[in-house]
Amino acid sequence: MLKKYQLFVFGCMLIFASCKKDENKRGDVSNNTQKYIYDQYGRTLILHGLNTSSSAKGEPERQPWITEADVQREHEAFGFNFVRYLIFWDAIEPQRDVFDDAYLDKVQTRVEWYTSRGMQVMLDMHQDVYSSVFGADGAPAWAVETNGHPINTDGTGPWWLKNADPAVIAAWTNFWKYGEHKHLQDHYILAWKKVMERFKDNPNVIGYDLMNEPWGGDLVKVFITGDFERKWLAEFYGRMIPALRAVEPNKYLFFEPTPAPVTFGAPSNLPAVTDTRDEVHLVYAPHCYPYDTHEGLGYTAASQKNLKDWEAQRRIDTKKHGDIPLLCGEFGLSPTQEGFDSYLKDVMAVFDRNLWHWAYWSNDLGGWSPLNADGTETAILPYLLRTYPKAVAGIIEQFSYDHDSKVFSLTFISDANITQPTEIFIPKRYYPSGHSIKVSGTTDYTTSYDETSQVLKLTVRENRKVVTVEIWR
Repeated sequence: MLKKYQLFVFGCMLIFASCKKDENKRGDVSNNTQKYIYDQYGRTLILHGLNTSSSAKGEPERQPWITEADVQREHEAFGFNFVRYLIFWDAIEPQRDVFDDAYLDKVQTRVEWYTSRGMQVMLDMHQDVYSSVFGADGAPAWAVETNGHPINTDGTGPWWLKNADPAVIAAWTNFWKYGEHKHLQDHYILAWKKVMERFKDNPNVIGYDLMNEPWGGDLVKVFITGDFERKWLAEFYGRMIPALRAVEPNKYLFFEPTPAPVTFGAPSNLPAVTDTRDEVHLVYAPHCYPYDTHEGLGYTAASQKNLKDWEAQRRIDTKKHGDIPLLCGEFGLSPTQEGFDSYLKDVMAVFDRNLWHWAYWSNDLGGWSPLNADGTETAILPYLLRTYPKAVAGIIEQFSYDHDSKVFSLTFISDANITQPTEIFIPKRYYPSGHSIKVSGTTDYTTSYDETSQVLKLTVRENRKVVTVEIWR
């Protein structure tokens, strides 16, 4: 989560006084193919899901709290088709050149709970304040180089202030200074290769989030000059992506900008990130936390402006990086604060109208979660459960869903050469008397609705038809 960064920005203001895809499966439908995320059948996806989970950060085996039954509930009752699954460098390579296969075995077991149900998994290499050495998570102890600065283990006071600790700053800046500390990034990349070798043959492991909330350390480069993103982060992605493509040539690589101040709507200084594939498989994965909503002040006018700015700036970013997809890897807020419902309606509308994907923070029980400590539903969940197109046999042009009226609309260009149907999740709880459906733009189609999975399957037998699906109660 991003609280440390949002609070930290304000502190700094004071400090500075101011899956291999078969190309033939897409048939004759042409478009900017790198704008979309595809499944193994060539269908365009809309990914909705949860982060799993913050609890793993402090768990001795670094695994989330979930059981397989919890995954089944997310898949079937809630209709999610995606998970952002947290993994950790220090668990993968606890000692230099020593890799923990037992840890990856446990990860694989849990990942397969999702993928065996057809859900898509993105593995997220998570970190907060660089390393557990500083009371957080991320890098192993052997990769913490503090230039002799003592490590402060005092747990009193605001923990986000550790970002200004000289030892933390040194650890981060040493990681980014590749010429002087080459082994740090090289081993980080090697850890990723070990992960990719494990999961490259699982078609539902759709990709990898290269680093959670990459932080610059050097506060001037982060907040004043922007050189952290412009130089250090850009160079990191520039050497990392080609290296990883040698092991994993086909899956999607998700990359993030610096978290603050990008998360609340500021521009990013990250130059265009490129792929080594002819058909780009990159996804931009920023986080979205308007400041006031995150800090419990409600969905204020300032937060509404943050969200508006975030949408505008992220549109600029996706174009800059090659008109690629966007997945918001984290967003969320407390259901106790004023306007939480309006915020969730607004942010969902942002995601829908841009065809952007999302993972809510997080599935941990209680707090901001859609579930209480006893597993019952919180006020958050109804806004996450939506009629939406999980997978479309063709190219999505637009879709929308109104939380209040429960009216859904989808327009897509059909691809009759795709062998799997379009799948639309329609939560029965919102249509207690049943749903109505209208399909226009084609007359050669079939539909079926599965009461258990709550999924409508639509097969269009005509190619290159502009098909519109409307659903209402």
